[in-house]
Amino acid sequence: MLDETTGRRLFHGWIIVIALFLILLFTGGGGFYVFPVYIDSLINEFGWSMTQISASAAVWAIVFGFSAPLVGLLIARFGVRFTMLSAAGASALTLLGFATMRELWMLYAIQILAGFAVAGTTLVPSQTLITNWFNVYRGRAMSWAMLGIGSGGFLLPPLNEFLIRHLGWRTAWAAGALIVIGVVVPLIVFFIRTRPSDLGLVQDGRLTPGSTITNPSGLSVRQATRTPEFWLLCSIYVLQLTGLSTMNFHFVPFATRQAAFPSQTAAGFFGIMLGFSLAGRLFFGWLADRRNPAAALAGAAVLLAIGPAVLLLVCIRLGIRESHFLWLYALPFGLGVGGNAVLLPVIVGRCFGERHFSKLMGLIMGGFAIGILAGIPAAGKLYDLTGSYAVPFSVSVAAFLVSGLFALLVRPGRLQRAFLSSP
Repeated sequence: MLDETTGRRLFHGWIIVIALFLILLFTGGGGFYVFPVYIDSLINEFGWSMTQISASAAVWAIVFGFSAPLVGLLIARFGVRFTMLSAAGASALTLLGFATMRELWMLYAIQILAGFAVAGTTLVPSQTLITNWFNVYRGRAMSWAMLGIGSGGFLLPPLNEFLIRHLGWRTAWAAGALIVIGVVVPLIVFFIRTRPSDLGLVQDGRLTPGSTITNPSGLSVRQATRTPEFWLLCSIYVLQLTGLSTMNFHFVPFATRQAAFPSQTAAGFFGIMLGFSLAGRLFFGWLADRRNPAAALAGAAVLLAIGPAVLLLVCIRLGIRESHFLWLYALPFGLGVGGNAVLLPVIVGRCFGERHFSKLMGLIMGGFAIGILAGIPAAGKLYDLTGSYAVPFSVSVAAFLVSGLFALLVRPGRLQRAFLSSP
């Protein structure tokens, strides 16, 4: 933890990790997990249908996906702090908009702004920071920062549900805006810096005798996009997101409607799965610093595949309705979710270097909308047609396993010499 360039007790990179944990707890946990808590309130207040509200979520997903490349370009041009501050401002406006909306068209307009706000305050900026500030400890730093999203997903939905019950849904959303302004914005202003060189430091806080601070190395965007690794990683991202969106959105409806578990049991095991994902983030972050992260991603893909495979076999094929079997879903799937959150950005950094990481990560995450649309609405349509989740869950198993095979084809070391020697 010691910063060897200055003798400080704590390397500023770790301060950034702590700040990112807190930022992502609110922006990621809130952006990815909180909206469903408000659906019943919107239906009761306005009489909107589930289809109308779900369509607004699809708008959010599309904008989020297309915003990722834009966020990468903004970071490359203006730096992480400016980009995150701009998106945090948009986030506060979004939450105030939710708190004051009165027409359906307003919901769709706000979701457009929300897509950019979440993209600009979560994955691409935080992953860029960790990649810039860490090399030896990159996996562990990534895991601790990404732990903020999982923690937010675990803590914020019940907190918002409590606020809705006691203060009303409009006040609950307004409270979120105050948190962004009072907590997230100061953290960005005081602690976020794009690169170690901005403070006269180096990656990991390590500077050996006779060495100097150097510019970040890496392939150009053109060079990177001409490699098979780039397209393999794009495919892995879309495949895993297809399966993840299907399982995360449809697990509770499956457990209550098809498997006939009580709603409390379904929601409880979804929460347990998210709890295991926190452990998965820490484990795979530790593993990424010691082993080939691409092989670790393949292992995480197998764990992800076990989750829907268990539900297919136990609940659908065998018709077993005993809740303790759901542990066989929650444990491996949760660990795999944690690995998915940590490993992909580590691999991108190892393959292509830090120089254009934000642009490349943004391009890869441009597939977000494809994965979401291939997962959530497609699975819902298949359920409506067949009355069963057997086909969607089978597709998820296949998507996870194919992504694991693709991960085994990625060779980060093959590109190391190329980007280290690029100008």
